[in-house]
Amino acid sequence: MTFSIQRRGRAGRALILPLAFAGASLLSAAVIAASPAAAQWFGGWFDDDRPRHRSERAAGRGAGEGPRAARKVRERRDARERQAPGQAEGAKPKPPVAARAEAPKLRRPLFAVVSINNQRVSIYNHDGLVVRSAVSTGIAGHPTPRGVFTIIGRERYHHSNIYSGAPMPFMQRVTWSGIAMHLGVVPGHPASHGCIRLPAGFAAQLWGMTRIGERVVISREDTEPAEFSHPSLPVPKMRPSPESNAPAPAASAPSAEPGAAPASAAESAQPAAPATLNPHQYAERLKAKAAADAAAAAKAVKETLAALGAKQAETARATSEVRAAENALAQAQARADATARAFDVAAGAERAARDQAAEAGAEVRALETTASAGKVEATKARAERQNKVVETMMAAKDAAQTAKSEAATALADAAARLDAAKKAAAPGDAETAEADRRWREATAAADAAVVAAKEAERRATPVSVLVSKKDRKVYVRQALAPMFDAPVTVRDPETPLGSHLYIATAATDDGAALKWSVVSMPESAIEPPVERKRRTAAAGEVALTPPGPPSGPAEALERIEMAPDVRDRIGELLWTGGSIIISDQPPSVETGAVGTDLTIKVR
Repeated sequence: MTFSIQRRGRAGRALILPLAFAGASLLSAAVIAASPAAAQWFGGWFDDDRPRHRSERAAGRGAGEGPRAARKVRERRDARERQAPGQAEGAKPKPPVAARAEAPKLRRPLFAVVSINNQRVSIYNHDGLVVRSAVSTGIAGHPTPRGVFTIIGRERYHHSNIYSGAPMPFMQRVTWSGIAMHLGVVPGHPASHGCIRLPAGFAAQLWGMTRIGERVVISREDTEPAEFSHPSLPVPKMRPSPESNAPAPAASAPSAEPGAAPASAAESAQPAAPATLNPHQYAERLKAKAAADAAAAAKAVKETLAALGAKQAETARATSEVRAAENALAQAQARADATARAFDVAAGAERAARDQAAEAGAEVRALETTASAGKVEATKARAERQNKVVETMMAAKDAAQTAKSEAATALADAAARLDAAKKAAAPGDAETAEADRRWREATAAADAAVVAAKEAERRATPVSVLVSKKDRKVYVRQALAPMFDAPVTVRDPETPLGSHLYIATAATDDGAALKWSVVSMPESAIEPPVERKRRTAAAGEVALTPPGPPSGPAEALERIEMAPDVRDRIGELLWTGGSIIISDQPPSVETGAVGTDLTIKVR
């Protein structure tokens, strides 16, 4: 279906843009899935809303062909941008480089240095430069922030929530405010809205190399890391194993130290715990112990829950028997009461019948001497009938007495059964309560094991430290979450420290210390504010001398005074991949509560 819109100017554009964005949004997902190169082409539509050149805006006006000429200009320029170096114009573009597995010899940690002036990114490790690529950073008005950041999130297929769902494949986030490295158009000059665009092949390659937690330095000028050592750097604390019988990490486990020599066959067959462990090894032992504890706790929870269920079933049966005995006792009591009342009624009737029979006999004896024979016979007949009634009442009384006796016996039996049921249920209640207690304890132990496992997992990640001259504090984070902070003293506080990133890039040959690299960000001296200059001049005071150049990485370390216990706490967490920032700046606003690393922004 084709839409034809002839109106020009703002009204025409207002109709064209929604249709274009709607159609392209439907195609973007399929295009990204097809290839990174196609996604790079679509970056021209969506990726950070790149600025249009004057030639595009003027093409239609000069020729009188409107949007058609501008579209042709864009198509020709997009073709040039997609063209690989050395590829003839019009030739079929080469397939994109797929994300490939990390090279076996790649040593970690990695860290990136982005140069805005040179429009390139360099990836380093302890051995030096690993790979380098051209990039495209933010335009004027939407600059890429400068400072020290961290990869805090990764998505292979990401869509922008700021720029109309723009596809951003191989996205590696460095701030939660919208700055990331991702695949996009790289025209050789700043062209983004703040993100760092990467060529398609390199974006896929970098995605396969990096991990969350690795540092990214963004600087105006290019700055290279240098090997660094200094006695003021914190020292990793060596510790004994947390548990003498804790299983050592397997030689093929991810916990193996980067660059460490493989264990011999004898060592693999009979692993021996070292006398002391570095922080990473200690964390791995904690992880192993936490995993074993968690498995044992889960097993205990399962077993105690089964035991509790069995005891609860027994208690339910005992309770049911008690209730049945109580019901039987109640019924026996009712029968006993009914038979007792029936006996009382029968006994009363029997006594009344005897009394009436006795009166009739007395009357017969009295009439035999004074009355006529006919009257005497009639009275005798009535007395005989009364005697029969007495016999009937006596039989009823005897039957009531028997029923009363049987009811009393049944009542006694029911009471005995109830007493036995209660005695049988009493231990069951206590055993059920004990089983419930054991289950609750096992559940609490399982919860504690989960917490310990998370803590051990956290300890295995690189530690991040920031010393801020402005705040006079040291901040410590691990696994993108705060650990603690403490005050520090900065000697000569009026002199800038500069901004320096120290990265523990490797372990020494004996495995007891660390090798470091440092990246110092170029910063110019900070002039006093203009208003302060004016007030000083108006008061006739001598103008303050601007602070001198910032300290170098060695001097910056020497000017920091930190409590020994704080150094010890850092040493307990410090191993390869750990980093220390010393800066005049405080933590940037990008340093949130959880899920972000310690970052700084510089002027």
